[in-house]
Amino acid sequence: MVREYMGKRPRIEAGAWVAPSADVIGDVALGRRASVWYQSVVRGDVARVSIGERSNIQDHCTIHV
Repeated sequence: MVREYMGKRPRIEAGAWVAPSADVIGDVALGRRASVWYQSVVRGDVARVSIGERSNIQDHCTIHV
């Protein structure tokens, strides 16, 4: 699920992929061809989270600032 939080919506570049069971929330930037895998959470509710081009966040990871 990709969702806005407090007026900030994730920015997902072309070719990036988010698994259907992953959550990407708030001030998050996913670079080109980056991926967020199953049951992971990337949450930018306090500060920005930037995931660079061709990076991947593997299954069950949580990234929160």
